Amino acid sequence: MSREILSRYQELSKEFIDLAGSLSADELEQPGKNGEWSRAFVIHHMADADVHFSARYWHVLTLDRPALANFDEELYPDRLKYALRNSADSLAAVTGLFKVNSDVLSLSSDSDWNRVGIHESYGELTLSQILGYAVEHRESHLGQLRDFA
Repeated sequence: MSREILSRYQELSKEFIDLAGSLSADELEQPGKNGEWSRAFVIHHMADADVHFSARYWHVLTLDRPALANFDEELYPDRLKYALRNSADSLAAVTGLFKVNSDVLSLSSDSDWNRVGIHESYGELTLSQILGYAVEHRESHLGQLRDFA
């Protein structure tokens, strides 16, 4: 199961990176429909979320039952200055974190996938479950990039 989740993570990440990298400056800045984020904001958000997910992977792999912090994505655009950030830099962060995460997770053993962290809202989560949440998150925001018209 964990290898299937990893494969899906890799597939979605590559698709996100390819699609985001193909967008023009106008496409990046176009406001989302029904008040949703612009594509640039989605890319910034994915970079920020990948930092959080990466920390969760590393903590679960290296610490015994670490605490896993929550994050509130609704606060990010204002507090992390999405309107002023460079989407190419955020896409580079997504790309780099994907490559590192993919390498480390590909090398993880069966017992690594069952290591546990304690999330403040969800309780005990295995590495496999954490990656599953990351896959769902990535899929949702990839949908935002695709379904923009």
